[in-house]
Order: sequence, then C-alpha cells, then structure tokens
Amino acid sequence: MESELSDNSDLEIQKALEKTLLYSKLFNSGVKINELHSFLLERAVTKEQLENAIKSLLAKNLISIIDGTVILNRNLDNFYTRKNKTLNIRLVNKLLKILQQIPFISTIAFSGGTANYGIENHEDIDLFIITKPYTVYIVYFIIHIMALMLKSREIVCTNYLIDEKEIQIKHQHDLYTANQIITLVPFKNKSFLNHFLNRNEWVKSHYPNYKTPKSMKYKKSELFIIFKPFNLFFKFLYRSRYKKYLTRSNNSEIVLSEHIIKLHTHDYRLKILNEFQKQWDKYISEKNDVPVLS
Repeated sequence: MESELSDNSDLEIQKALEKTLLYSKLFNSGVKINELHSFLLERAVTKEQLENAIKSLLAKNLISIIDGTVILNRNLDNFYTRKNKTLNIRLVNKLLKILQQIPFISTIAFSGGTANYGIENHEDIDLFIITKPYTVYIVYFIIHIMALMLKSREIVCTNYLIDEKEIQIKHQHDLYTANQIITLVPFKNKSFLNHFLNRNEWVKSHYPNYKTPKSMKYKKSELFIIFKPFNLFFKFLYRSRYKKYLTRSNNSEIVLSEHIIKLHTHDYRLKILNEFQKQWDKYISEKNDVPVLS
C-alpha cells in the first residue's frame, strides 16, 4: 500500500474526494466527516492526505462542511427526491419486533435509504436479510404473509435475502453494490453481519480505505437441511409468480436461486450508475471548461 500511497498526487486525491461527494449528492446527501476516509472512492490515502484535500477544496469553495457532513457545492438535476411520506412508527416497530423473533433469520440490517436517512426520514423500510441455510424462501413467505395481515406491504421492502451458504455476493461487484454493503446498519446480530462483511472484501476495489470489522469464525450449520424440501416448494411458487421478470431479466437484477432472493424489479442499480457517470463527466467538463460531447 505504501507505493500506492506515494503515487497519489494532491490533485488526484482531491478528484477522488469530489467523486465521492458527487455520488452522495445524487441522493441529496453528503458524507459524515468521520466516515469520509472509509468511504473515499478509488484512492488508498492516509488520513493526513485526506485532510489536506478537504482543506484545499474548502479553500476553492468546492465543498462545505455542515453539521459534521461534507457536501459538494454543486446543484445536480433532481435525480432522487425523497417522498414526503410519514411512516407509522408504531407499526414499523411492531413489524421489526416480529422479524427479530423469527428463528430462521440470522441477521437483519437496514439498507439503502433507511440506512442513510433513518427510519423516520424514509418512505419505507429497506432491509437486507441473511437467513439460516435452506430457509430463505420460508422466511420470505413468512414476511409476505405478515405484511398482508398487517397491511404493510408498502412499508416493508425486503427484496434482497440470502442464506448463510451464500454470504459472498457474486452478482455485480460494482460501485452501487459495494456502497449498499458498506452502508448497512445492523439491527439483529451485528456479529454475523460483520462476518458477512469480512467475506465480501471485494468492496475494497471501490473503497480501498474501508476496514472490514473484526468478526468471529462461523461454521456452516447443517441442522436446517431438514427444511430444504419446504424451501424448494416455496422457491417453485415464487419462481412461478415472478416468471415474467425471470424471463426478461438478463443482468442478475432478478435472482431466485436456492440460497438467494433478489427481486429488484426496478433497475435502480444501472440507473444510478449511469447517472453517476453522466453527472461526473458533466462536472469535470464544466470545471475544466470543456464542452460535453453529446
């Protein structure tokens, strides 16, 4: 890493900082200053180098620090607008309490907008769930029934579940997925979530300063294999239900395998990545006063 650090010029580090903050700006947000080193894109730097880059961009009036959050001083097109929707917090707490008690669930983490803005400031609850082996469809079915009974299908967003046998993410090692992973906020079983993070160190290809938390070593339990037939039964039901999505999906946004449920029926990942590249090209061209080729 020392040679990598020595290759970093001040301008390259500043550019990496601008790029990092522009990605957050897509979501009308910034990065907390105490997390910025971990979240810096593409460049392995020392904290001192990052502090110098922050000072330089502050002096150029390209960034601001507001309430401990570093923000890029640039207005972007309205790419992402949070809905003005108030959640029923009492119902949310009831749902989370029920989920916490389901014995087939190993880990629950807040993801996406919920992780970034908090429950009170987001229109639904984005959850990432890890289940015991051979129970991912059983858990999804239980959540499905619970949401129907409590009339909360629009509140609980559980469209990414994996079981303990597939904790290494194999679909899309891109910036969007890496950011989703490192911003997860644990709700149930932080220890196993840390184990998951340790098994997905590929995120460092995008965030080289990110330090995976220490975790215990876990052995895969085969006790839950008795639930495999039920899991396969529900898998058949859900694959039938989402057949039209599976047929037209060619980019792994829809995955219904034995150990993974990924139901991103709206392709926000590609939309965000494309918009990020477009906004970055525009930012650099305007900063350097170079016209953008259409």
